Amino acid sequence: MSPNELAYPTLVMPDTVERTTVKIWSNGVGLDADIYRPKELGGDQRVPAVVLSHGWGGSKSTCERYAAKFAAAGIVSLCFTYNGWASSGSSVLLAGDSPELDEKNEGVAKVRVIREVVDPVEWLQNYRSAVDYVEGEPNVDPDRIGAWGTSFGGGIAVHHAANDDRIKVLAVQVASLASVLKGPLLVHARQRAVDIARGTIAPVPQGIDAYPPLAGTPHLARFLQYNAIEEARKLQIPTLMLDAGNEELFDIRENSGKAHDALKARGSAPVHYKVIDGIDHYGIYFGGFDEGSEAALDWFTKHL
Repeated sequence: MSPNELAYPTLVMPDTVERTTVKIWSNGVGLDADIYRPKELGGDQRVPAVVLSHGWGGSKSTCERYAAKFAAAGIVSLCFTYNGWASSGSSVLLAGDSPELDEKNEGVAKVRVIREVVDPVEWLQNYRSAVDYVEGEPNVDPDRIGAWGTSFGGGIAVHHAANDDRIKVLAVQVASLASVLKGPLLVHARQRAVDIARGTIAPVPQGIDAYPPLAGTPHLARFLQYNAIEEARKLQIPTLMLDAGNEELFDIRENSGKAHDALKARGSAPVHYKVIDGIDHYGIYFGGFDEGSEAALDWFTKHL
Protein backbone atom coordinates (compact mmCIF):
# COMPACT_ATOMS: atom_id res chain seq x y z
CA MET A 1 0.00 0.00 0.00
CA SER A 2 1.44 3.39 -1.01
CA PRO A 3 1.53 6.17 1.60
CA ASN A 4 -0.07 8.45 -1.00
CA GLU A 5 -3.12 6.18 -1.09
CA LEU A 6 -3.75 6.10 2.64
CA ALA A 7 -7.22 6.91 3.90
CA TYR A 8 -7.35 5.91 7.54
CA PRO A 9 -10.52 4.28 8.85
CA THR A 10 -12.91 6.77 10.40
CA LEU A 11 -12.58 7.27 14.13
CA VAL A 12 -15.65 6.22 16.08
CA MET A 13 -15.34 8.25 19.25
CA PRO A 14 -16.11 6.24 22.40
CA ASP A 15 -19.00 7.66 24.39
CA THR A 16 -16.74 7.95 27.43
CA VAL A 17 -14.11 10.11 25.72
CA GLU A 18 -13.99 13.82 24.91
CA ARG A 19 -11.62 15.41 22.40
CA THR A 20 -10.41 19.01 22.57
CA THR A 21 -8.25 20.77 19.98
CA VAL A 22 -5.32 22.66 21.53
CA LYS A 23 -2.17 24.45 20.40
CA ILE A 24 1.31 23.45 21.58
CA TRP A 25 4.02 26.09 21.30
CA SER A 26 7.42 24.75 20.24
CA ASN A 27 10.32 26.96 19.18
CA GLY A 28 7.79 29.75 18.62
CA VAL A 29 5.62 27.66 16.28
CA GLY A 30 2.06 26.62 17.13
CA LEU A 31 1.51 22.88 16.68
CA ASP A 32 -2.00 21.59 16.00
CA ALA A 33 -2.94 19.00 18.63
CA ASP A 34 -5.84 17.12 20.18
CA ILE A 35 -6.27 16.06 23.80
CA TYR A 36 -8.36 12.94 24.46
CA ARG A 37 -9.69 12.72 28.01
CA PRO A 38 -11.94 10.29 29.86
CA LYS A 39 -15.16 12.26 30.45
CA GLU A 40 -15.45 11.28 34.10
CA LEU A 41 -12.15 12.92 35.08
CA GLY A 42 -12.39 15.70 37.63
CA GLY A 43 -11.41 17.04 41.00
CA ASP A 44 -8.03 15.91 42.30
CA GLN A 45 -8.03 12.62 40.38
CA ARG A 46 -4.67 11.77 38.80
CA VAL A 47 -4.30 9.44 35.81
CA PRO A 48 -1.50 8.47 33.42
CA ALA A 49 -0.92 10.20 30.08
CA VAL A 50 0.56 9.18 26.72
CA VAL A 51 2.04 11.43 24.02
CA LEU A 52 1.60 9.99 20.52
CA SER A 53 3.89 10.66 17.54
CA HIS A 54 2.88 10.27 13.90
CA GLY A 55 5.34 9.31 11.19
CA TRP A 56 6.91 10.82 8.09
CA GLY A 57 4.17 12.49 6.03
CA GLY A 58 1.49 11.91 8.67
CA SER A 59 -0.45 14.17 11.00
CA LYS A 60 -2.30 14.01 14.30
CA SER A 61 -5.06 12.04 12.55
CA THR A 62 -2.62 9.12 12.13
CA CYS A 63 -2.82 8.57 15.89
CA GLU A 64 -6.43 9.44 16.68
CA ARG A 65 -7.84 5.92 16.90
CA TYR A 66 -5.03 4.89 19.24
CA ALA A 67 -5.48 7.98 21.41
CA ALA A 68 -9.23 7.48 21.69
CA LYS A 69 -8.72 3.84 22.62
CA PHE A 70 -6.19 4.72 25.32
CA ALA A 71 -8.46 7.46 26.69
CA ALA A 72 -11.39 5.06 26.89
CA ALA A 73 -9.19 2.97 29.19
CA GLY A 74 -8.51 5.95 31.47
CA ILE A 75 -5.34 7.42 29.92
CA VAL A 76 -5.18 11.09 28.90
CA SER A 77 -3.75 11.05 25.37
CA LEU A 78 -2.20 13.79 23.25
CA CYS A 79 -1.83 13.67 19.45
CA PHE A 80 -0.08 16.50 17.61
CA THR A 81 1.20 17.37 14.14
CA TYR A 82 4.85 18.25 13.65
CA ASN A 83 6.09 21.68 12.58
CA GLY A 84 5.32 22.43 8.93
CA TRP A 85 2.94 19.55 8.32
CA ALA A 86 -0.85 19.52 7.77
CA SER A 87 -2.53 22.18 9.94
CA SER A 88 0.41 22.94 12.24
CA GLY A 89 2.28 26.22 11.97
CA SER A 90 5.62 26.56 10.24
CA SER A 91 9.08 27.89 10.86
CA VAL A 92 10.03 30.92 8.79
CA LEU A 93 13.34 32.12 7.38
CA LEU A 94 14.40 35.50 6.09
CA ALA A 95 14.03 35.54 2.31
CA GLY A 96 16.50 38.41 1.90
CA ASP A 97 18.82 40.62 3.86
CA SER A 98 18.08 41.37 7.50
CA PRO A 99 15.71 44.35 7.86
CA GLU A 100 16.61 47.62 9.48
CA LEU A 101 15.49 47.54 13.09
CA ASP A 102 14.07 50.29 15.27
CA GLU A 103 14.83 50.90 18.93
CA LYS A 104 12.53 48.00 19.86
CA ASN A 105 14.44 45.64 17.54
CA GLU A 106 11.42 45.53 15.24
CA GLY A 107 11.36 45.78 11.47
CA VAL A 108 9.67 44.59 8.29
CA ALA A 109 11.11 41.56 6.53
CA LYS A 110 10.24 39.21 3.71
CA VAL A 111 10.19 35.62 4.95
CA ARG A 112 10.05 32.12 3.52
CA VAL A 113 7.73 29.58 5.15
CA ILE A 114 9.15 26.09 5.64
CA ARG A 115 6.68 23.29 4.84
CA GLU A 116 6.92 19.51 4.79
CA VAL A 117 10.55 19.17 5.77
CA VAL A 118 11.53 16.22 7.95
CA ASP A 119 13.99 17.68 10.43
CA PRO A 120 14.63 15.14 13.21
CA VAL A 121 16.21 17.75 15.48
CA GLU A 122 13.11 19.95 15.18
CA TRP A 123 10.84 16.94 15.63
CA LEU A 124 12.61 16.00 18.85
CA GLN A 125 12.01 19.50 20.20
CA ASN A 126 8.37 19.32 19.10
CA TYR A 127 7.97 16.02 20.94
CA ARG A 128 9.55 17.45 24.07
CA SER A 129 7.17 20.41 23.89
CA ALA A 130 4.24 17.99 23.65
CA VAL A 131 5.45 16.23 26.81
CA ASP A 132 5.78 19.63 28.48
CA TYR A 133 2.20 20.39 27.48
CA VAL A 134 0.69 17.18 28.75
CA GLU A 135 2.62 17.47 32.02
CA GLY A 136 0.58 20.60 32.69
CA GLU A 137 -2.76 19.07 31.73
CA PRO A 138 -5.32 18.90 34.57
CA ASN A 139 -5.62 15.47 36.20
CA VAL A 140 -2.40 14.14 34.65
CA ASP A 141 0.00 12.41 37.00
CA PRO A 142 3.41 13.82 35.95
CA ASP A 143 5.08 10.67 37.28
CA ARG A 144 3.13 8.45 34.84
CA ILE A 145 3.77 9.75 31.33
CA GLY A 146 4.22 7.31 28.47
CA ALA A 147 5.45 7.66 24.88
CA TRP A 148 3.96 6.05 21.76
CA GLY A 149 5.19 6.40 18.20
CA THR A 150 4.72 4.93 14.77
CA SER A 151 7.07 4.61 11.78
CA PHE A 152 9.61 7.49 11.71
CA GLY A 153 7.74 8.93 14.69
CA GLY A 154 8.50 5.70 16.51
CA GLY A 155 12.17 6.52 16.19
CA ILE A 156 11.50 10.01 17.53
CA ALA A 157 9.63 8.54 20.52
CA VAL A 158 12.50 6.12 21.20
CA HIS A 159 15.14 8.84 20.97
CA HIS A 160 13.17 11.14 23.25
CA ALA A 161 12.29 8.46 25.80
CA ALA A 162 15.96 7.57 26.13
CA ASN A 163 16.74 11.17 27.11
CA ASP A 164 13.74 12.33 29.18
CA ASP A 165 13.26 10.73 32.59
CA ARG A 166 9.63 11.88 32.65
CA ILE A 167 8.86 9.06 30.18
CA LYS A 168 8.15 5.94 32.22
CA VAL A 169 6.85 3.53 29.54
CA LEU A 170 7.39 3.26 25.78
CA ALA A 171 5.46 1.53 22.99
CA VAL A 172 6.33 1.86 19.29
CA GLN A 173 5.20 0.18 16.09
CA VAL A 174 6.91 -0.29 12.69
CA ALA A 175 9.59 2.05 14.07
CA SER A 176 12.37 3.30 11.81
CA LEU A 177 15.40 3.48 14.10
CA ALA A 178 18.53 2.90 12.05
CA SER A 179 20.14 5.87 10.32
CA VAL A 180 19.19 6.21 6.65
CA LEU A 181 22.58 7.82 5.98
CA LYS A 182 24.81 5.21 4.40
CA GLY A 183 27.23 5.19 1.50
CA PRO A 184 26.63 7.93 -1.09
CA LEU A 185 23.71 9.39 0.89
CA LEU A 186 25.99 9.92 3.91
CA VAL A 187 28.55 11.70 1.72
CA HIS A 188 25.75 13.80 0.23
CA ALA A 189 24.42 14.72 3.70
CA ARG A 190 27.86 15.87 4.82
CA GLN A 191 28.12 18.05 1.72
CA ARG A 192 24.70 19.52 2.48
CA ALA A 193 25.95 20.49 5.95
CA VAL A 194 29.05 22.12 4.45
CA ASP A 195 26.97 24.00 1.87
CA ILE A 196 24.54 25.28 4.51
CA ALA A 197 27.37 26.50 6.74
CA ARG A 198 29.04 28.27 3.82
CA GLY A 199 25.79 29.81 2.57
CA THR A 200 25.82 28.20 -0.87
CA ILE A 201 22.36 26.68 -0.36
CA ALA A 202 19.38 27.75 1.73
CA PRO A 203 19.69 27.34 5.53
CA VAL A 204 16.81 24.86 5.36
CA PRO A 205 17.07 23.12 1.97
CA GLN A 206 13.37 22.63 1.33
CA GLY A 207 12.31 20.45 -1.56
CA ILE A 208 15.76 19.54 -2.93
CA ASP A 209 16.27 16.02 -1.54
CA ALA A 210 13.22 13.93 -2.33
CA TYR A 211 12.97 10.56 -0.59
CA PRO A 212 10.43 8.50 -2.60
CA PRO A 213 7.88 7.16 -1.94
CA LEU A 214 7.57 9.36 1.15
CA ALA A 215 6.09 12.86 1.10
CA GLY A 216 8.10 16.01 1.77
CA THR A 217 11.88 16.15 1.98
CA PRO A 218 14.46 15.29 4.63
CA HIS A 219 16.81 17.88 6.09
CA LEU A 220 19.82 15.65 5.46
CA ALA A 221 22.32 17.81 7.33
CA ARG A 222 20.18 17.43 10.45
CA PHE A 223 19.99 13.66 9.96
CA LEU A 224 23.72 13.65 10.72
CA GLN A 225 22.73 14.51 14.32
CA TYR A 226 20.11 11.76 14.65
CA ASN A 227 20.44 8.00 15.13
CA ALA A 228 17.61 6.48 17.15
CA ILE A 229 19.07 2.97 17.17
CA GLU A 230 22.06 4.21 19.16
CA GLU A 231 19.86 6.12 21.61
CA ALA A 232 17.65 3.04 22.05
CA ARG A 233 20.52 1.28 23.83
CA LYS A 234 20.16 3.79 26.68
CA LEU A 235 16.52 2.92 27.45
CA GLN A 236 15.84 1.77 30.99
CA ILE A 237 12.04 1.70 30.97
CA PRO A 238 9.47 -0.94 29.95
CA THR A 239 9.59 -0.98 26.15
CA LEU A 240 7.26 -2.61 23.63
CA MET A 241 8.22 -2.83 19.95
CA LEU A 242 5.91 -4.11 17.20
CA ASP A 243 6.88 -4.80 13.60
CA ALA A 244 5.14 -5.83 10.38
CA GLY A 245 5.94 -9.27 9.05
CA ASN A 246 5.96 -7.99 5.45
CA GLU A 247 7.78 -4.72 6.17
CA GLU A 248 8.87 -3.20 2.86
CA LEU A 249 10.53 0.08 3.86
CA PHE A 250 13.42 -1.21 5.99
CA ASP A 251 14.95 -4.34 7.51
CA ILE A 252 13.17 -4.96 10.81
CA ARG A 253 16.16 -6.97 12.07
CA GLU A 254 18.33 -3.83 11.85
CA ASN A 255 15.75 -1.63 13.58
CA SER A 256 13.46 -2.76 16.41
CA GLY A 257 14.88 -6.27 16.20
CA LYS A 258 18.38 -5.01 16.98
CA ALA A 259 17.12 -2.62 19.68
CA HIS A 260 15.19 -5.44 21.35
CA ASP A 261 18.23 -7.71 21.42
CA ALA A 262 20.38 -5.01 23.00
CA LEU A 263 17.79 -4.14 25.65
CA LYS A 264 17.05 -7.76 26.47
CA ALA A 265 20.76 -8.47 26.92
CA ARG A 266 21.03 -5.58 29.35
CA GLY A 267 17.97 -6.72 31.30
CA SER A 268 17.41 -3.43 33.12
CA ALA A 269 13.66 -3.23 32.35
CA PRO A 270 10.92 -5.32 30.75
CA VAL A 271 11.12 -5.42 26.96
CA HIS A 272 8.87 -7.20 24.47
CA TYR A 273 9.20 -7.53 20.71
CA LYS A 274 6.48 -8.91 18.44
CA VAL A 275 6.14 -9.25 14.68
CA ILE A 276 2.57 -9.11 13.37
CA ASP A 277 2.38 -11.52 10.46
CA GLY A 278 0.61 -10.86 7.17
CA ILE A 279 0.86 -7.07 7.06
CA ASP A 280 3.16 -4.53 5.44
CA HIS A 281 4.33 -1.23 6.90
CA TYR A 282 1.06 0.63 6.34
CA GLY A 283 -1.01 -2.43 7.12
CA ILE A 284 -0.34 -1.73 10.81
CA TYR A 285 -3.10 0.89 10.61
CA PHE A 286 -5.56 -1.46 8.91
CA GLY A 287 -5.43 -5.24 9.32
CA GLY A 288 -2.89 -4.88 12.11
CA PHE A 289 -4.68 -2.13 14.02
CA ASP A 290 -6.58 -4.28 16.51
CA GLU A 291 -3.59 -6.41 17.45
CA GLY A 292 -1.18 -3.49 17.56
CA SER A 293 -3.41 -1.12 19.53
CA GLU A 294 -4.42 -3.83 22.02
CA ALA A 295 -0.77 -4.74 22.61
CA ALA A 296 0.12 -1.10 23.25
CA LEU A 297 -2.86 -0.55 25.55
CA ASP A 298 -2.06 -3.70 27.52
CA TRP A 299 1.56 -2.53 27.85
CA PHE A 300 0.59 0.90 29.14
CA THR A 301 -2.06 -0.54 31.47
CA LYS A 302 0.44 -2.98 32.96
CA HIS A 303 3.45 -0.65 33.33
CA LEU A 304 2.23 2.94 33.45
